[in-house]
Amino acid sequence: MNNADYIIGAYPCAPSFHQLDIEQETEFWRQLADTPHIRGIEQPCLEHLHPYGDEWLLRHTPGEWKIVVTAVMETMRQRAENGGFGLASADEPQRQACLAYYRRLQQKINAINHRQPGKIIALEMQSAPHTCNSSVAQATEAFARSIHEISGWEWSCALVLEHCDAMDKPAPRKGFLPLANELDVIAGLDISLCINWARSAIEERSAKTPLSHTQTVAKAGKLGALMFSGTTLTGDYGEWQDLHAPFAPFCPQSLMTPMHASELLQMAPPTGLLFSGIKLLEINKNASIEHRIEILRHGIQTLLTAEK
Repeated sequence: MNNADYIIGAYPCAPSFHQLDIEQETEFWRQLADTPHIRGIEQPCLEHLHPYGDEWLLRHTPGEWKIVVTAVMETMRQRAENGGFGLASADEPQRQACLAYYRRLQQKINAINHRQPGKIIALEMQSAPHTCNSSVAQATEAFARSIHEISGWEWSCALVLEHCDAMDKPAPRKGFLPLANELDVIAGLDISLCINWARSAIEERSAKTPLSHTQTVAKAGKLGALMFSGTTLTGDYGEWQDLHAPFAPFCPQSLMTPMHASELLQMAPPTGLLFSGIKLLEINKNASIEHRIEILRHGIQTLLTAEK
């Protein structure tokens, strides 16, 4: 296992994502553990790294697997209740609430890495401006204060900023900071940037945007990770939604093709990145364990072929 193997955002395919029973969840992770070319998993952290708790996840995944923690699910959960929650929020109490969440993440990550050195290799952060404030300047200033504070804490893993579609584009889905502003904020800091294929494609409503974003970030010397997650124009995964559609042709409507993966991976080989991988969703809550696993195995095989 090495950097050429992949980080798998498996949780949107897991039965627990659809609130199914623990027996199905256990079997899902057992089958995933038997899948080759997995370096580790991308896992969200709400109160814990898994609905059944941190220890459950660690017991049911191979000991050699690494973990990339992402803050995105808890950030979006909080924003559904209060649109001011976020690192780039000009709502100061809600920015502080978000910082408190990141402090809890730091404590959890450092505790796990103290027990198992190197287990968690990275934290994916997201900018998240106030949903009711369209000022990019105010959001950038708030984000800069947050990031400079967070980067001053003692971390046992790498810090990676995940770019999501920008707030200054028409009909944004997440509507976070523009890429140029994010790069300005992390310039000079030991923080790299992750390009998520779908989140860049959604920004300009174009399958060409992920490559241009990757080129821009690489030119700035800040490219740390690539994650492949698809989007569609029609079908169960919606119109330009951030629902982690699988690759085409596994998902016939997906705009993310093997050729698109090849473009990015040829320009930025995984061995030169902190991590690369997939985050894919099983849209059908009644899907079998086998189909959930098949989505992920197809995604892994697509990346392996794309690298050649």
